[in-house]
Amino acid sequence: MTNAPDQDIPRKVAASQGYRWVVEGFRLYRKNPLLLSAAFGVLFGIVMAMNLIPVIGSSLSELASPILVAGFMAAYRMLDEGRELELPNFLAGATGPAIPLMTVGAVQLLGALVIGKVMLGMGFDPQAVMTAAQTETDPAAMQAILNQAMPAIFTGMLLFTPLIMATWFAPALILFGGARPATALGVSLRAVAKNWAAMLVNGLTLGLLLFLSLLVPMMLGLLIAMPILFGSLYASYQAIFAVWADDTAEAAPDAVTRP
Repeated sequence: MTNAPDQDIPRKVAASQGYRWVVEGFRLYRKNPLLLSAAFGVLFGIVMAMNLIPVIGSSLSELASPILVAGFMAAYRMLDEGRELELPNFLAGATGPAIPLMTVGAVQLLGALVIGKVMLGMGFDPQAVMTAAQTETDPAAMQAILNQAMPAIFTGMLLFTPLIMATWFAPALILFGGARPATALGVSLRAVAKNWAAMLVNGLTLGLLLFLSLLVPMMLGLLIAMPILFGSLYASYQAIFAVWADDTAEAAPDAVTRP
């Protein structure tokens, strides 16, 4: 499939596509499961190691997360095109548009910090809720704590939703389409909003997959589930952007490609 010459016009797909993206992600994963799982384990371990760095560790891992996503997008593009996958392919984000990808990570980080401040301002203390969940034996008292926290949690979910929408396709748009960070964030937001039904089905399917993976001891199931999630993300990008490009190229072969 080709890259979209006009990635700012995402294609709308049927809701059933959300499930098919997961199936397609699994199909691509089966082409090289050992390398995909091993690569996720290594890269995820690196990100977790960053979190151990005092003060700046969590910020560094947030900045690096779009680079990790872009690496898997490049890997799945190799598999989709029938080419041989190698470990260096997972570094496509780091060796390519690293700064734009880290800019997306910075937006994620800043957004999370602002939303966290809003929730704290509403009286939400996550540490207190976690402590109560572990130590509180009175169901009524625990319910009272949750009732007090629910407005802030609901507000946080409302604020996080557009942030996730804006960053969902941004790494792929930057890697494959050369989009600038601001453009990628805006296009991703519109693409998810335009395909909300398919994204909802996709999210529910992936949520079930991740839940089942957590039942595997030592979280080893994530070594399979997370690469499939990235494969599903690649498949959704192809369906919404790259397939649209194929259709557009047939309808208007003389169209001028925009940068």
